[in-house]
Amino acid sequence: MNVTGYTLDRVDPKALPEAEQVALARLFQRMSQETVPEDPERPLDAILSRIRATSANEWHAWVRARDANGNVVGWVATSRSLNDPENPHVAWTELQVHPDHRRKGLGRALLAEIVAAAESQHPELLFMGMSNDRAPGGGHFLERIGAQPGLPMKTNSLTIADVDRAKVAEWAKLDPPGYRLERVDNVVPPNLIAPFIEAANAINDMPRGNLKMGDWKLTEEQIHDRESWLKQIGSNWWLLVAVHEATGEGAGFTEINNDPKQPWVVGQGGTAVARAHRGHKLGLWMKAVMLDRILRDLPAATYIRTGNANTNAQMLGINTDLGFKLAWQSILWQLPIADAKTAVGLGTATAGAR
Repeated sequence: MNVTGYTLDRVDPKALPEAEQVALARLFQRMSQETVPEDPERPLDAILSRIRATSANEWHAWVRARDANGNVVGWVATSRSLNDPENPHVAWTELQVHPDHRRKGLGRALLAEIVAAAESQHPELLFMGMSNDRAPGGGHFLERIGAQPGLPMKTNSLTIADVDRAKVAEWAKLDPPGYRLERVDNVVPPNLIAPFIEAANAINDMPRGNLKMGDWKLTEEQIHDRESWLKQIGSNWWLLVAVHEATGEGAGFTEINNDPKQPWVVGQGGTAVARAHRGHKLGLWMKAVMLDRILRDLPAATYIRTGNANTNAQMLGINTDLGFKLAWQSILWQLPIADAKTAVGLGTATAGAR
């Protein structure tokens, strides 16, 4: 699909000359300013480290759009895990167009290119991606191409300066009888692989809305793939695993990541408690212990941000107790490849597609 005045090409960002990597990174930088204007400008080296990192056991494709002057004004990327047998059809996808170049057909043209690149990957490939209300044009575009809203979500933010440190310290000392916390920094030791997997798989009890996804079943290989990627981008990964003393089972976990190149923001990742171990305040305990460490060891941190499904009342309640407040609303969308092909004029819609 051609758009007058623009050139679209499939690229491998890692293989681009440095100047072209920087040009791509500058668009990322501009898009970050749109979604989190309260943050400092995102450093180019933080973006470049992600562009250059390799992800094991993953198929991916990238397409960039350049204007007549060679400026990068749009891009789309999609990736599919090759070691997730429960969800081999899911292609995580992100599409961005510079604000000055929207409503000119670039979004649909980029989608057409990525659909063509992904067509041979899986017969029931499902593109998944997220929009948020700070850039509402993204949601409008997804509606127009026939994507379906799968899961409404909240991104909540905790301002470090507003934390009730005394209350957090109190909760960090809950110490539910029969459990201990194991701390992991960046690499999971062999003795904690099995407990971490047991705890992490509890996340499958969380709301999925209408998303066409199977359970997430963490494996040791996936853990090591993630460790490698985080090391390449230079981000710290802190993990707490709650272990049931009597059985050695993994009862729960919580995790955060922090890139020293972006020290002001901490990303709160997954938190879950296994069903057999609920009712002991393990979730609040783990998150308070982690927050207590952040307060001590990350003095440059300004915000902690986390995403939750709108219907995940239990986790939202814990976050509210800790002081998190709504930052923006998001929607996780899904689009079957057959419907995507129809939207860009490459095929016939599936039954029921809009």
